[in-house]
Amino acid sequence: MKAQGTDRPAACLEYYSQIESPPAKALAWCREGSYIKWKSSLPENASFGELNIFTACLGDRTKPAVVIIHGYPTSSYDFHALATLLRGSACVRVLDMPGHGFSDKPRNGYRYSLFDDARLVDYYLREVADLKDFTLLTHDRGDSVGLALLQMYQGNGIRPYRINHLIITNGNVYLPLAKLSMGQKLLLNPVSGQLFSSMLTGSRMAHSMAETVYTPRLTEDEVVAVGSILDYQDGCRIQHSLIQYLNERKVNEVAWLQELSRSDVPTTLIWGELDPIAPTTVADYVWVNYLRNRKTPARYWRLPCANHYLQVDQPEVLSALVKSEIGGTDSLDTVKPACLPYTVK
Repeated sequence: MKAQGTDRPAACLEYYSQIESPPAKALAWCREGSYIKWKSSLPENASFGELNIFTACLGDRTKPAVVIIHGYPTSSYDFHALATLLRGSACVRVLDMPGHGFSDKPRNGYRYSLFDDARLVDYYLREVADLKDFTLLTHDRGDSVGLALLQMYQGNGIRPYRINHLIITNGNVYLPLAKLSMGQKLLLNPVSGQLFSSMLTGSRMAHSMAETVYTPRLTEDEVVAVGSILDYQDGCRIQHSLIQYLNERKVNEVAWLQELSRSDVPTTLIWGELDPIAPTTVADYVWVNYLRNRKTPARYWRLPCANHYLQVDQPEVLSALVKSEIGGTDSLDTVKPACLPYTVK
């Protein structure tokens, strides 16, 4: 028997019940989901027991599945607009990684790990969703989790499921070309990180991000929603621990990219051009060195009007591109000519 989620998202509903005027969009996203139990496989996390992991399934379960892995420091909520656009033609499945979104955010020495998150996604695919095949869409930190999962997938003699297509969106998948912000550098530093985390609030983080990594700027109601999710279980207090994934990424990224170049999974890069953190030079490097000339088909799209959070900035465009990759059809007729996506050869 496959593991099942709880009937309702009790934990995040309880959280919002204690807020006098909870943000409507974040509360609605909470209500979309449920919880599963997950225990880290890392020895240093053995004493923490099982974690509550938030998951959601949106759309018709008979339609092609799209599994989404979110980035840092946000959550699956980033994809609420995209999921709404896709749910008529796909079954969209999301989950919040430990330390993010509405999932548990343990502290006091808990080690957050990309490899561990890849094992969580693998468990979810096999034991919860029971998927036989799907498209995998990743963003930011989720790109690294997805590449770690791909490495596991490629190494399996007998594969428990089939990844039909891998779609990689804005994220620093090659760190030497990344443009980390000052805040990220402060959090990453072992001396300043914990102190800087202690000074953060969800509102402060969301407002800062709204000004830099979204184009156009996030609306105030979206800022409040994102801030409230960051504040769930005092999530700002662990930002210095969460961002250490960059060090894990640094050690493994070349091996992961080499695995990507050998992969038999069709792959598409989709990149917002206005990103100040993961600039197009990152995607260009991966395309030229690992994807463009490989045997398995690959494609590279650029979105000229999108920033780092392209799924928020241009959800209609991203939806059209995803639908085309999963075998459906969609039109870009309503997109302004200046914002039309284009392919890179």
